[in-house]
Amino acid sequence: MSLLRWIFSRNEDLDQVVFYFLSSTNFTSARYFPFFDQNNKVRIVYIKGLPIRYTDFFMLKLFKLLGKIFKYRFNSYTYVHVFNPNEFYKSHFQVLHIDDLEYEIGYISMIIQWEQALITKGKIPIVVCTNPYTEAWLKQFLQRTKIIIIEQGFYPINNDPNNRKHNHFCCVYSSPYIHYGRDKHSNHSTWGSNHLLDEIIPRINALDSEVFIHLIGEIGPDAKNRVLSLSNVICHGQVSFIENAKLLNQCDIAIYPRTYDHKRSILKIFSYIGAGLPIVTYDLIDTQIVKSESLGFSVKSIDEFIYSIAELKTNVKLLNFYSNRVQSIGSIYHWSSLANKLNNELRNFIN
Repeated sequence: MSLLRWIFSRNEDLDQVVFYFLSSTNFTSARYFPFFDQNNKVRIVYIKGLPIRYTDFFMLKLFKLLGKIFKYRFNSYTYVHVFNPNEFYKSHFQVLHIDDLEYEIGYISMIIQWEQALITKGKIPIVVCTNPYTEAWLKQFLQRTKIIIIEQGFYPINNDPNNRKHNHFCCVYSSPYIHYGRDKHSNHSTWGSNHLLDEIIPRINALDSEVFIHLIGEIGPDAKNRVLSLSNVICHGQVSFIENAKLLNQCDIAIYPRTYDHKRSILKIFSYIGAGLPIVTYDLIDTQIVKSESLGFSVKSIDEFIYSIAELKTNVKLLNFYSNRVQSIGSIYHWSSLANKLNNELRNFIN
């Protein structure tokens, strides 16, 4: 419900609420909005950004101001979902969502202060994180906060392997940004693609010229120039998360070529699961589910990475085994399933 409509509404049959800014020009969270959008127990009160570049900065200022002005309206809900530990409401339960956690003392200090402030006011703090590693880290510092694990998820789509449209074997890599060299995010731990473009793709080309690599995401200028020198690379550009899911579904396997371990749960892996794709990844906490659920190869070297791709291309029995494994657990991570999980956790907590 838009903020304006919500302000003048008088009847409310939901006891959970989240205040959300929905950008028209930049990426919105591929976790938070889909997750809340699939939860029929949460009122999403939103402000939508202008379809004009560079205006989000000013709209976010307005968003925060209006949030303060109409803060009293949120206090009538039992649960208020927030993304910032500096936010406080009079609701009995305040639910702090943490996704891309940086394990820094400064941030955990903010959460500790948030916990203490709520307890002092007689409120109950709840934290939602995405994986056991983060949960264990938070428990070292938080004494009276309820911590709930709600994994990453995806929108369900038709992932029937018989509906593949490509007539070649293809592996896919999806990222908001695929930057390289002098591109803005080339050295970013999640968006830099130097290792992918300089080492992995050339070695795939050299080992098997019939393997195609599909790249989904914004390709930086230097990355575009680099791709021109590589064989069998197909670029799809920046797309919505719905279109991303459809493109993933047309491929055979997915790759996660990052070597840096953030020690958190990576949404991209669950998007791959949603498309029913076997996964080749480096062995990281970020991608732990690939190893624990046997969803593909979790490797320790580039040699293993390249040969795992080749093995899945030539060994149809193994490819089908991993495809079936991925599909067997997929329904657990639909956004709607995860929304129900959170609602059940909250209900059990009250009981």
